[in-house]
Amino acid sequence: MKKFSENLYKKYNQNIFIEKIIVKKKSKFQDILIFNSKYFGKILALDNVLQITEFDHYFYSEMLTHLPMISHGNVKKVLIIGGGDGAIASELLKHKKIKEIFICEIDEDVINLSHKYLKKINHGCLKNSKVNIAIEDASKFIKNNKFKNYFDLIIADRPDPIGPGKNLFKLNFYKDIKNSLTHEGIAVFQNGVPFFQKKELKDTKKYLKSIFKFYGLYLTVVPTYIGGHMALTWASKATDITNTINLNRKIKFIKKLNTKYYTSEIHQSSFHLPQWIKDI
Repeated sequence: MKKFSENLYKKYNQNIFIEKIIVKKKSKFQDILIFNSKYFGKILALDNVLQITEFDHYFYSEMLTHLPMISHGNVKKVLIIGGGDGAIASELLKHKKIKEIFICEIDEDVINLSHKYLKKINHGCLKNSKVNIAIEDASKFIKNNKFKNYFDLIIADRPDPIGPGKNLFKLNFYKDIKNSLTHEGIAVFQNGVPFFQKKELKDTKKYLKSIFKFYGLYLTVVPTYIGGHMALTWASKATDITNTINLNRKIKFIKKLNTKYYTSEIHQSSFHLPQWIKDI
């Protein structure tokens, strides 16, 4: 049986046995692999780095979506940076107030292959009338003056800082994010696994602190993102998501979301950090 071996970290990796290769393609930007696995269902990997799986993506996509959505309370326009697999857009569409979603994905092949093969992840949302797809480098997309003070929520489902993804971890990127948010808007960022990616977390905090009035970190755990806790950073010009809402009034709505990881209790507890992450 063939084996997928991820090579994200030096001297440490994870191996997953491949039940069946569904797609293996070299796009304009990267090597794309979709395959079946025993424990995680279908898996999407880009340049030999695991991106998402059918069975554990909820731990990630729900926390990037519902926590800021509930914290804000009135999100109508959302930008997803990356997210070509459609998982986050699918979660957003559980909120009826959403009027417009932009997915800015650099690789059109990721969009097309995800729509065709990852329906259990995106539930066909990539063809939803509320979803607009922009095939573009996100670091350029958010410089468009058309989107100044436009989005209530920006979700940076960015890749690791490798290749084109490096631009999504630079100071100017965070400045452009700020310009694209409404006054009370919230931005959340995938920030890797702190155990292995301390520098990315330190740099992000430094940049967010220099630009935004409110910023911080909350945690999730995704089995296939090896290394333990995963860091999700956040920032806003005017909204402190750690203390702005009374979750007791939203428990009924949260239960109706039909989530597999996110709950009102998880919402609150995810801001409590282990000491070693505080030290970082």
